[in-house]
Order: sequence, then structure tokens, then C-alpha cells
Amino acid sequence: MHDGEEADPQVDPGLPVTELAAFEHDVSARLISRIRNAIQRRATTAQLTSFAFHLPLVLLKEFWLVLLGQFDSKKVEKDARNEGKAS
Repeated sequence: MHDGEEADPQVDPGLPVTELAAFEHDVSARLISRIRNAIQRRATTAQLTSFAFHLPLVLLKEFWLVLLGQFDSKKVEKDARNEGKAS
């Protein structure tokens, strides 16, 4: 099939598929278990890696916010003292 050409309607792709169906084998429970465990290991590794990567940035951000909060609270206390003198 090239661009602009339609598929030949006389081609029947059903016969090879039915022949291949005879070769089907049941999947063992052990194989399914191994695949499931491999997927779980990869997911756990990905989550731990993501956590380890983002943790320092989150801690730095939290410390920065605490530091800014300390400066803001001193500014509020200073403003309160200045208002008392102005009265």
C-alpha cells in the first residue's frame, strides 16, 4: 500500500491467524509472578529515586520560608512599637 492506494479487498488475513492460534500456550503462574515482581521493583525504585531527588529541594524551600517568616515577624513587632510611639 502506497499513499493514495486502497488495500486489495480480495486479501484475507484470517487464515494465518487461525493457524497461529493452534500454537497458543497457557502462561504459567510463575512467569506472571516474575513479571509482576519486576514491575513492582521498577516502580519502587522510581518512587525512591524521585523522593531522594526532590527531598533536598523541598527542605531548602521550607528552611527559606521559615527564615523569611522570622524576618516578617520582626518587622511586624517593630511596626507595632513604632505605632505606640506615634500616638
